[in-house]
Amino acid sequence: MSQNWFRQIAEQNLKQSCGSLQELLNVTRRMVGELNNQASAFREHSMSLAEETIANTFECGFKLLRLREPQELPHIQTDFLSRQAQAIAGQTKELNERFVKEAEQLANGAAESARRQSKAA
Repeated sequence: MSQNWFRQIAEQNLKQSCGSLQELLNVTRRMVGELNNQASAFREHSMSLAEETIANTFECGFKLLRLREPQELPHIQTDFLSRQAQAIAGQTKELNERFVKEAEQLANGAAESARRQSKAA
């Protein structure tokens, strides 16, 4: 009788361990997918910032070519730096919001998986 009881407990523990391990693998897959998504988002934002920087640089160059008086130079430089700062701030804010949203979704998914696993146990 005690051998049957021991086998049943061991079998139940193995089933729970298997389920927990499967859930861990599922969460890990989702995390890897999210990391890939975040890397892709970072590349997209980097390219967008590079494009905006190039456009700002050429615009500044054209303004410098049309410069009539030396007093205009500080205004052109200030305008260029202001545009660059706005571009960087905007891209950083957008990227940060996206990462935070994805991290929250991942955490919620992991918590839900843990709740399902604990209910199944």
